[in-house]
Amino acid sequence: MEDIELMNQNLFNVLLDNIPDGIYVLDNAGNTIYANSAYARLANMSKSELIGYNVHEFLATKTIDFCISDVVYEEKRRVVMLQNVFDRQNPNRKIRQSLVVSSPIFDEQGDVCNIIAVVRPVRSMNDDYHQAILQERVSYRVDTQAINKDVIAESPEMLRLLKASENVANVDSTVLLTGESGTGKEVLAQFIHNAGDRGERPLVVINCASLPPALLETELFGYDKGAFTGASVKGKIGLFEEADRGTLLLDEVNSLPLELQGKLLRAIETKSIQRIGSTKTHPVNFRLIATTNEDLQAMVREQRFRSDLYYRLNVIPLHIPPLRERREDILPLTFYYLKFFCEKHNISKILSDNTLAAMQDYDWPGNVRELKNFVERSVVMSMGEFIEIPNVRAITGGAKTLHLDAEEHAVIENHNFHEMLEDGVTFREYMEQCEAAYLRHALETYGNASLVAKALGISLSSVMRRKKKFDY
Repeated sequence: MEDIELMNQNLFNVLLDNIPDGIYVLDNAGNTIYANSAYARLANMSKSELIGYNVHEFLATKTIDFCISDVVYEEKRRVVMLQNVFDRQNPNRKIRQSLVVSSPIFDEQGDVCNIIAVVRPVRSMNDDYHQAILQERVSYRVDTQAINKDVIAESPEMLRLLKASENVANVDSTVLLTGESGTGKEVLAQFIHNAGDRGERPLVVINCASLPPALLETELFGYDKGAFTGASVKGKIGLFEEADRGTLLLDEVNSLPLELQGKLLRAIETKSIQRIGSTKTHPVNFRLIATTNEDLQAMVREQRFRSDLYYRLNVIPLHIPPLRERREDILPLTFYYLKFFCEKHNISKILSDNTLAAMQDYDWPGNVRELKNFVERSVVMSMGEFIEIPNVRAITGGAKTLHLDAEEHAVIENHNFHEMLEDGVTFREYMEQCEAAYLRHALETYGNASLVAKALGISLSSVMRRKKKFDY
């Protein structure tokens, strides 16, 4: 019987020692009667040193700023608090912040006879949370298997939208995706295409705003040989034909010139096209998805968009809400792009709690595209392992803007110099990042390389050389 109890005790100790969180047990006077290995590491003491060590001695040496156990003893309840831990040799230097969950154990009279506490550094929590989020790119789950691994969604609005998108994926009805710039309309179009029967065929994309009318027409419809001066002797098939048995995505269809809208309407209705310079009709079997960042109904009223084409496109309207209306998606998207850019640039970065809170408060007028650019910029430009946003400034109308200037890179913030030294940031690397941050700020301020050269007191060729060096 004693052997069994000894085995159980040994197993109990082994189990507690393999828990990554720090665990300690106090008696009714605050003396430590048990500590696992993780807590010994956090306290920077051996287990033998900890046994009998009174929790108030941490206060006396200014290692902690507050004794959570006193609250538990006095109020006889479980207490969860954040505790700051300081360097013994330098009490002004904070080592870390820990989450402490301290629970009372009562005797038969209802008095606190012991306290058991679990300690976890906030940084460790951050790391685990990042890892948990990023291990699985897709938060979206429906009854069937998730289809597109690049869709990141946790908000109710986006989950409903993705469910609706999946429902219409296997029909050939035209879909009109609306939403502000940067909300992810092309990503949703790809999701619909992949989820449908045409998913094995290509998704052919053309941005209607990126080409002049004449070139846009040749891209869409193609041309026969000799159709115009400079035309290829072999002719050229258009995107309608390339999308045969697949999906054609007309991105920013609101930019489509009026003179092309009638021809597009005929192609949609007849499912056939004529190449430029040809009298022959080519049948095409495509599924059409269109996106717009403008109100097409308003454009119809202003006679900038044909009403018949609008009604032909607006068969299944799906609206993507801006990021400010689905804030639950901000952190999942942030962690996804953080992992992506850390892997791309082969560096390790952690977003601080202040940064994450600032990002959740920000309205992101540029939506997902702005968030993505911000994360990449922060990963590339920040010094040290932690990404810390120094300020969130109020702008016109009470909205908030995430302001990143020279301070954003922690270039002049003394409290990060220690991390930089620990991370092995060399003087050359430090100066290069100062140079890069200052150049970016100047380019954003003046918007013209000649003005930047004049402001910085260097030659135009130096500005251009540095722009190329830093890929601006």
